[in-house]
Amino acid sequence: MKYDKLEYLSPTTINLFVRDKAKFILKLAKLDDFNGNPATLRGQAVEKAILSSVFYKHKSIEELIEEARGYFSSELLGLSQKQDDKKIQSERNALAEYISVGIPPYRRIEDEPIDTQGKIKVELEGVNLPIYGYYDIQFENHIRDLKTTRTIPFGIPYATQRQLALYAYATKKEVWVDYVSRKKYSSKKITDIPKIIAEVTHICQGIEKFMSITDDIHELASMHHPNLDSWEWGEDDINNWKKLGVS
Repeated sequence: MKYDKLEYLSPTTINLFVRDKAKFILKLAKLDDFNGNPATLRGQAVEKAILSSVFYKHKSIEELIEEARGYFSSELLGLSQKQDDKKIQSERNALAEYISVGIPPYRRIEDEPIDTQGKIKVELEGVNLPIYGYYDIQFENHIRDLKTTRTIPFGIPYATQRQLALYAYATKKEVWVDYVSRKKYSSKKITDIPKIIAEVTHICQGIEKFMSITDDIHELASMHHPNLDSWEWGEDDINNWKKLGVS
């Protein structure tokens, strides 16, 4: 069965190709139907509240926490896969702690906020497909990406460096990644942008070569096996993989 070739790339797609080829193949086959879980919704709700706090400084932290709870409950109804009730309650209860940690440092940023979720386009030399992405928040002099996490990483993961380097390349501004846990906030600047962009270019060229191997999605799938140790491979994903004629 032939599959529709990608018309563009994104930071998510680029990192998925590096992380899990089988999941990437599911995406090509349009069988990757994961649309979130309680943890991802918690992250979205926290990020929405913290970013909003920069523009709506008249709102109290308590008001923003209540808005986040409403968002979490509303979006929960749209999840495609059945969720564990204990995990739902645990993530909902954690909202207040994350938001209380993240809002104060964001409200202390001394730069004029411009917008959130702005779209960027990058065209790299030697890469045929354009790259599109969305940054979290843009200020007059820099870009920031906000990530909620249970544990603050010691360094900046390569996947995050690739994502933010593309924002820097597109906007010509400095970029920072901000980590918020239930107890701590940490901010790190992304440096050595040219080196990271060279890495991204190499990966994108690899994606294009990978898709040129064959037009048959079943043949591509036959070359790989899913990493069933990964939390990303749920029961629905495994069943979708079997639809490609492999086990």
